[in-house]
Amino acid sequence: MSRGGLGLVAAIALALAVAALAGAFSSGQPPALLLGGARGPAIRIETDPVGLSIEYWLLGEQLGRGSCPPAALVGALRALGTPTLRIGGDSSDQTAPTGTPRQPGLSRLPSGFWGRLGCLERESGVAVVIGLNLAWGNPGWDAQMAAGARRAVPPSRLSFELGNEPDIYGEPVNWWNGHALVSSPMPFATYLARARTVEALLGRGARIEGPDFASGRWVAAIPSLARTLHYRVIDAHYYPLEGCNGHHGASAAALLTHAIQRKLDERVRIARDARAAGLAAVISEANSVSCGGAPGVSDQPAAAVWAVRTVLTALRDGFSSVRFHSAGRSYDPFVVSGQRLEERPLFNGLEFAASALTRGARLQALAGAGAFDGVQIERPDATRTILLSNYGSKQRWVALHAHLRAAVVSLTSSSARAARTSVSPQRGLLRVDLPPNSVDAITFGAHDAVRT
Repeated sequence: MSRGGLGLVAAIALALAVAALAGAFSSGQPPALLLGGARGPAIRIETDPVGLSIEYWLLGEQLGRGSCPPAALVGALRALGTPTLRIGGDSSDQTAPTGTPRQPGLSRLPSGFWGRLGCLERESGVAVVIGLNLAWGNPGWDAQMAAGARRAVPPSRLSFELGNEPDIYGEPVNWWNGHALVSSPMPFATYLARARTVEALLGRGARIEGPDFASGRWVAAIPSLARTLHYRVIDAHYYPLEGCNGHHGASAAALLTHAIQRKLDERVRIARDARAAGLAAVISEANSVSCGGAPGVSDQPAAAVWAVRTVLTALRDGFSSVRFHSAGRSYDPFVVSGQRLEERPLFNGLEFAASALTRGARLQALAGAGAFDGVQIERPDATRTILLSNYGSKQRWVALHAHLRAAVVSLTSSSARAARTSVSPQRGLLRVDLPPNSVDAITFGAHDAVRT
């Protein structure tokens, strides 16, 4: 039979299957999709794919003034599993050790910061990444910061980040050229020399990552960086929507599009080149809208849906995790005020992603589910979860072959909290309704595998 004949047979078979499904569920509308099995290479989730990033000054406030941080902060971190907490951002290049003489444009760590951070690590189980200041070119400060961190956090839980967006130093960030603060872009050779000096101070065996790419300016230098510095991780930042310099074009509708997920493809070369050098790659700082987010967008349920989709896209693009940033602005996933924790919708999205994408699980694409970004996740305990995204503004339904009851958790752009239902099969088929603009988890096995 010709290929055209085979195609016709397949089309007829699919049409008959869809018609049978519509009849089985007495629905006037056929299913949007009859889900097939997993296909293609499996991605093993080696580490917790959901992490956090926070500015030094903000973490200093959240840690409080006691010997240990508020229980609310500890609880928020625990809710995400054992995430990595990266401390840095713009404040990496604006922070000096406690007791440093006052200088314009520089902040000092509060007294007791390292002790409280150590307690946070012990009580929450987070791994910690310490951002070091390369913009000022003072290795003595970096040595003091590293010493404080090492007194507080065990070596197996501690990494150091060399710089913050050095590829755009000279645009929004001033850097010290040895004589004065300047606004010209830092030469690559200057960054490399400073990073090598700090790496030598940290000593052999220190876990380091960098250089926190914010642009494509130095991306071609990844092989050179990997040869020159003993990175374990290559990292980069990712903000899909622009909020800097008075730009106000961000919208919830833009966050929910299929096209916004493809913007992460701009960073794929970083993950590819890192793997070629035998290194991991992470998105070390991310959120919905750059420069602090956009009120009415970043603090709304659309941001939660976007975040889950972004973690999935990053994993499939070769990154091992995404760290969502806090800077005391509208895009923060939560706000700590004394002993109180205010959760924003983004935090619920991070919980959803963290509970579905657990360490040790295997992730594979679903056959024929491309328009829904469908993936299957199999955990070591044999629990199986199917994750689907409905990018449409109308409810759709899908069907899959099943003989067991399934738990369905839906995260939508219209509600700050996830909705949970239980679905039973009919005649060996399971119908699952996908709300508009949603991410949906269908779980077989441990029905509480994906938390609400």
